[in-house]
Amino acid sequence: MKRNEKIISLSAIGLDAPGLVSKITDRVFKLGGNIVDVEEHCRRGLFAIYLEIDLSGSSYPMDEICQKLKALEEETELKVIVKRASDEKARTQQDAGRYVVTLLGTDRPGIMANVSKLFSDQNINIEHCRMIARGNFFSMEMVIDTSQITPLPYPSALDPVQNMKEQLKELCDQLGQSVVIQEESIYKKMKKLIVFDVESALIQEKSISLFLEDLSRLIGARGKKEDIIIDQKMKGLIYGAKSLQGIPVSELEALGKKLRLNPGSHELLSILKSMGFKVALLSSGLEVLVKRLFEGLDIDYAFANTLKIDHDGIITGELEEPVLTDKTKDEVLEFIMNMEQVDPDQVIAVGDGSARCGFIRNAGLSIAYQPQERPIPTDGILKGDEIFHILYCLGIPKVELDKYLDKEASGAQKVNSLARSA
Repeated sequence: MKRNEKIISLSAIGLDAPGLVSKITDRVFKLGGNIVDVEEHCRRGLFAIYLEIDLSGSSYPMDEICQKLKALEEETELKVIVKRASDEKARTQQDAGRYVVTLLGTDRPGIMANVSKLFSDQNINIEHCRMIARGNFFSMEMVIDTSQITPLPYPSALDPVQNMKEQLKELCDQLGQSVVIQEESIYKKMKKLIVFDVESALIQEKSISLFLEDLSRLIGARGKKEDIIIDQKMKGLIYGAKSLQGIPVSELEALGKKLRLNPGSHELLSILKSMGFKVALLSSGLEVLVKRLFEGLDIDYAFANTLKIDHDGIITGELEEPVLTDKTKDEVLEFIMNMEQVDPDQVIAVGDGSARCGFIRNAGLSIAYQPQERPIPTDGILKGDEIFHILYCLGIPKVELDKYLDKEASGAQKVNSLARSA
């Protein structure tokens, strides 16, 4: 008998009671079975368990094994289903075709119904589903199997799985939900490095606009061209560095105080550090502006552009080499990965998904935060204004996240108390 023919699955569901797991697993042991996979849940008085059992070492006939396991139904008052694995459907440990889908957003009726219908229409099986966050804010994680996905009935540049991803992003946009889609094999790899595009992910867009307006007025008052600054946003400070010539760096630093982090950025970076992540920040703006925003956060890598300043503290209008641009961020990411000795599958990269932060697509998990451009060629999209929701994409339940947030809040209160008493 082939080994696959000696593998069976057992599922049981019913009212919870003490000793159910013990009764089931003891029966498997006495029949000479080895449990190779198990999942058990107990919630609000209901019990459910799934076992995958290898019986290749058992001396019992398969029919007798199935009968003895089915007899658990009367002994436990559970509904018990026993199935033999066929050669072609025997469970393997391969992850090909399996994806982890995380949904996040404000709760509303119809989210699960609409998403599951999209999968059903394309013959995609939902293998596992769990709620990560409940309440007004909703987050759910699903494992889907696309190995039997329906082929596209028309010629397309996209394969069926890519097409499904685009449809899911569009559907979630209509439902007001964020969505992240990861290959399960990549999801399972321990992430070690997270890289942020500073301007598009961590700094408030409104504060950037206010800063640039004030800076343009300052430049214009000196009779210099300021259009390139406004037109190019923060990266315009690279190409328009000559416009800053003659301005005291102290005045630029004063204007930079208008820059504000997105809500949750400080908490996110602190939690990531406490979880053991290496954190990298890439900015195509100026170091003199962004350094203040991240003081005290113990960032591992921070890259930005440095202005040349004379001995009197006056900006010369030139930049120190090398100059960090949108095109060179790929090289910086590769440098960091080499320094940390990690491969792309262990990297998370966050930006807005636009061409200016194209480097994020080279990471194992790419997330577009509040994207403005279409299409969005990233694994995930975060629509909300709380960037620390990225943590849900790592599979962290809300109860655990709340513990981190409470720890951060108590730490901040302690610091404030010490400052007042000093």
